[in-house]
Amino acid sequence: MKKLVPDIINKLNIENVKYDVHHFDSGAVMVDIYIKDKFYVIQIFGDEIGLSLNTDNTSWFDIIPKKTFKDAKEFQKVFEEIFI
Repeated sequence: MKKLVPDIINKLNIENVKYDVHHFDSGAVMVDIYIKDKFYVIQIFGDEIGLSLNTDNTSWFDIIPKKTFKDAKEFQKVFEEIFI
């Protein structure tokens, strides 16, 4: 799933949103995304990619994503929806 990182970053740049990318020694990658008043986190590790919307009612840092995907196309569909 790490192969998706350049596509994710490209989309974030096109949408002109603030983001931070974190690479960990474990090989995991985390992308923090700030869209208006929303804060999303993408977590990539191994063959899974996760997407979470963090709010005041959820934990701001959680190692378990709210939604996980093993299919890149499924993830991309849900990822595109956060910009609508």
